[in-house]
Amino acid sequence: MSLYVKAMIFALALVAGQTPASETVIVRAERLREAAPLQTSLSGTDLQITGAVRLDEALRVVPGVGLFRRTSSGAANATIQGLSLRPIAPNGAGRALVTLDGVPQNDPFGGWVQWGRYDPLFLEKVDVRRGAEGAGFGPLALTGTLDLTEARGQPSALNVSVGSKNSVHASGRGSRATPGAMFTAMATYDASDGAFAVSPSQRGTVDQPIDYQSVSLALVTDIARGNGAWSFRGAGFSEAKGAGLINGQSSAQGLDISVARRFETDLGESRFLIYAQGRDFTNQTVGVTTGRIRSIPALDQFATPSSALGGSFAFAPQPGRNLPVFTADWRSAEGETRELFRFIGDDFTRARIAGGRQDLIGLGFSLPKPYALKALGLRLDGGVRLDYWANSGGLRVESDRGSGNVILNERVRDNDGTVATGRFSFAQLNGPLRASLYRTFRPATLNELHRPFRIGNDVTEANASLMPETLLGFDVDFNSKHLMQNGTLATSVTLYFNRLDDPIANVTIANGPGVFPRVGFLPAGGSLRERQNVGRVDATGIEGSLSWDAGVSAPSWSLAASVTDARVDGGAVLPQLTDKRPAQAPSWSASAQLNWPVSEKLTWGVTVRGESDRFEDDLNSRKLAAYGAIDSRLSWRISPRTEVYVSGENVLNTRIATARAGDNIVSLTQRRVVRVGLRLGR
Repeated sequence: MSLYVKAMIFALALVAGQTPASETVIVRAERLREAAPLQTSLSGTDLQITGAVRLDEALRVVPGVGLFRRTSSGAANATIQGLSLRPIAPNGAGRALVTLDGVPQNDPFGGWVQWGRYDPLFLEKVDVRRGAEGAGFGPLALTGTLDLTEARGQPSALNVSVGSKNSVHASGRGSRATPGAMFTAMATYDASDGAFAVSPSQRGTVDQPIDYQSVSLALVTDIARGNGAWSFRGAGFSEAKGAGLINGQSSAQGLDISVARRFETDLGESRFLIYAQGRDFTNQTVGVTTGRIRSIPALDQFATPSSALGGSFAFAPQPGRNLPVFTADWRSAEGETRELFRFIGDDFTRARIAGGRQDLIGLGFSLPKPYALKALGLRLDGGVRLDYWANSGGLRVESDRGSGNVILNERVRDNDGTVATGRFSFAQLNGPLRASLYRTFRPATLNELHRPFRIGNDVTEANASLMPETLLGFDVDFNSKHLMQNGTLATSVTLYFNRLDDPIANVTIANGPGVFPRVGFLPAGGSLRERQNVGRVDATGIEGSLSWDAGVSAPSWSLAASVTDARVDGGAVLPQLTDKRPAQAPSWSASAQLNWPVSEKLTWGVTVRGESDRFEDDLNSRKLAAYGAIDSRLSWRISPRTEVYVSGENVLNTRIATARAGDNIVSLTQRRVVRVGLRLGR
């Protein structure tokens, strides 16, 4: 940790650096042409208005977008930090691709995202593209893509705050320009004593606050070269957090390196990208005795080394060239969990190693620009992909720690396949309507394939036979902007129909008390689940937003909502799930924002957010109640580059349930948190 802190101090020192020279070229590795429609875009200012410390918290203003549970990343275990862009069937691995300037950010082993790395101060904008992505790393983008654009080369800035729960947050970015090059450093530190996850009426001596500490650093070099530019990026992070129970905790570390080259020729514009990622994750979970008096170690996942190596090539022709947009990408990920389990007496009696390798290779072709069908008053746009996936080297070995005897030795059969996907859209030539038909897929993560896990007395078994999920969708988009005398009124509405075949879900197969193969004894209230491909999920929904922008000196506001009817069809194998709502899928969510410049120096921002009830489990037997909450931020600008602020999350202290165990213990997300801070720069 000390090395990270020293590097962070060095990076923060760059905040006092010079403003970037205007002639410096900044290369970005994002897509060369937008393939999927943009539903929502949050600028750096938008992220600041939310008052959020972490990106996943800022995304609460976009209905339908969220992590597997309602818990923010500051308290959530990494394994439930997967992102979904539509609430059709959330899961811990996530069903959306997160990219940072074109580089996939999803964990190589589990698919989740370490959100503490993406401080809002580091981002120039965040784009939400729901539906099939259609360009670049398609198998990771089942429900769409969250594109993060880094604030590289932007004016220096620093944000420092302290608050309740002994929370401390410091983040800074700085840039230095030299002839033909730009150097950018970004660093953040975030820590909190945390809050209890269980209400006082249900709390026992085993419960404790969920403490959290995270540090990250990124260094970027952009070098202009003739007809294009090079970009080099290195980043690292480390985080540790409690689990809300005595002896429960987790940690994660990672390093990232990427190189991008962008250049133009007479034929068109091209981009090469190559990246490498290394991760490790530890997780100690516990079971709880009756009355929540004592915790019993359930699992010691002492190491989860994983890595990914990947790259992409994209080509977009110059206007007038009759050539398609071409993309090629590949990703090779491998990892394994190393853990101790079956705690008897005063120690773990079993050891487990489980993991494998996954390779993804894809080729894509799309139209260089929309093709006008003048006779029909439409324009056609779209593209197709062909992806190859392969799972190999899978194993699960369990041994007795006392005797050293191997109890389970499974060598999983290699599995592979090829999937054709794509997206085609028809839009009005001079109108706001667009209709899109698309197909995409997602192979199971290494975590879903190979790693069982236990939370309290609920056990979920892995399944190395999982097949990829496939999604068929149809969207109708309406987007318009009306320029009025005093401002701009923007409207966006999307009606969608999605069918997700073979979705991967945690299926309940038995309940305690009892002794079960591989698991051992489960007490009353405990459940045994297994990851399975579950028939299909049919979802019909509507997403909409309405916003008013009257400039920096006048009030602006926005309204947004998502309504979804998602239902499971378990078929002949799992008829008990038919017509049930997918676990953790709310039927509606909504937000309203107001940003009001009260005076020349004083600005008040408020966000009202909420959602319907949702279910903890696949059988819809454990309901989590609906909620509504308010966040607020009041800032005073001392000078053009300096402001002080007070922000409050969940200022009314609303009770927001995130989980319900078999013994009816309800876990809660963070209650009211108040921060006082100082921000330098724009």
